[in-house]
Amino acid sequence: MPTGNTPVRGLFLLLNQYVAPLTGLFLILFCCMISGVLLSSVSAQDISTGQTIRIVATDYPPHVIAAEEGGMDLDILRGVLDEMGHPSTVSFVPTKRALAMVTRGDADVAVPVFLETDRDGYYTSDAIIEYKPTVFTLSKNQDKFRNLGALSEHRVVTFIGASGYFGTVFTNATDKAISYNEINNVDAMPELLLMERYSAAVLDANIFYYFYRKENKNRDLSVFDAHAVFPKVEASVGFNNKSFRDSFNQHLAKYRAAGKDHQVIEKYIGATR
Repeated sequence: MPTGNTPVRGLFLLLNQYVAPLTGLFLILFCCMISGVLLSSVSAQDISTGQTIRIVATDYPPHVIAAEEGGMDLDILRGVLDEMGHPSTVSFVPTKRALAMVTRGDADVAVPVFLETDRDGYYTSDAIIEYKPTVFTLSKNQDKFRNLGALSEHRVVTFIGASGYFGTVFTNATDKAISYNEINNVDAMPELLLMERYSAAVLDANIFYYFYRKENKNRDLSVFDAHAVFPKVEASVGFNNKSFRDSFNQHLAKYRAAGKDHQVIEKYIGATR
């Protein structure tokens, strides 16, 4: 049983001493416990200088755009990694699979992640960007939105699953709306609003602006009023190495202080201020 690693050698000595007498269910439980220790040891391996970082990302334009290997969140992540001296590769998978791959050590980083807390084999970074759920109306209508209750006076369009995502205050308002529709083709929302097919569109602000300005980054935004009646949602990055996460946070703070994150965002949606 050749190994020079003291913790691993200790595990093998433990196996030799105690596993032989174990049978049945107790053997299975013991093996599960040991495999968990070994997996934790693998996931906590140090990241060497200049090591290529394996990213797993979920396609969600313009935050992550698989067809371009880009997007706001992905560009910010890779920009920070570049400044840390780490090249990177990216694979595109569903969110749940991405988190599982990072926890198992099959990938180093997952983006984006939301509302995740640190646990063994998984560590969340500081926020890299804010998602901003927003109600958009036509400015010419001079609609006032003090809260979500005002949606009851509108023909509302939003994304599939919004009723489950935004909670009871949102659903109570939209249940009373003149009409309410959840659609797959969120890229059409700005034009549907301009054509007055709907009087209110609910979508992340960056996504709305991205599709509205996809062909022209200088397209006039003043035709819309943006009502910030939802709390912002912070998007982060998930790591399987705590010390590397901590180092990333330090470099991320410098990156954002220099305004480089805003430069990335404007690359996709143009200037909004």
